[in-house]
Amino acid sequence: MKEFWSEYKKNIWKLLLNQFGAAFLGIMLIMAAWAVRSQKDWLGVVASCLATAFYLYLIYNLLWERGGQDRIRIDGGRMERKPMSGFWVILIANIPNIILGILVVVSNPFRDSMEWATKMNVIARGILLVWHSMYAGFISAFSPNNPIVHLLDVLPALFVGTGGYLLGLSNRRLMSWFSPKQQKKDK
Repeated sequence: MKEFWSEYKKNIWKLLLNQFGAAFLGIMLIMAAWAVRSQKDWLGVVASCLATAFYLYLIYNLLWERGGQDRIRIDGGRMERKPMSGFWVILIANIPNIILGILVVVSNPFRDSMEWATKMNVIARGILLVWHSMYAGFISAFSPNNPIVHLLDVLPALFVGTGGYLLGLSNRRLMSWFSPKQQKKDK
C-alpha cells in the first residue's frame, strides 16, 4: 500500500483538484441555469450535462495519461502489469465523496426524529451540493429526496477513470476520431 501511495499520490491529488475545479464550474453553470429556472426547467439538466461531461473528461484524460505512462514502464520491464490500478486510484480519490454519501444515507431515516441526524444530514448534503455541483441539475430534476443518489454519483467517475486507465494501458484512445490523422509520406 505504501508503494502504491508513493506511486500514485500525485494522480490522486490531481483528481481531487480536478473535482474542485469541476465543482466550481458546476456551481457557475447551475446558478446561471437556476436563475432563469422560472421559464425553463430543463436548463439545470443541460448545465449538469455540460459540467459532468467536463468533469468526466478531466478524469478520463488524467488516468489515460497515467495508463500510458505505466504501459511504457511495463514494456521496459520496470513494472508489472496491474490493470486495476486505475480503479484503485479513482476509488481512493473518491473516498471523501463516499464518506459524505454514507453520512447522508445513514442520517436520512432519522433526520425528522433525532437532532444529531438532522444536523449530520444537512451538513453532509450541503457539502455534497457544493462538492458535486456538477450533478446538482440531475439530482434536483430527477431525484431530489433520494439519499441513495449521493452514493451513486460516484459511479460515473469510477467507470470513466477505470476505463481511461485501461485504454491508456492498452494504448487506445477513446477520442481518437478528434485527433488529426497524419498522412504517410511516400519516399
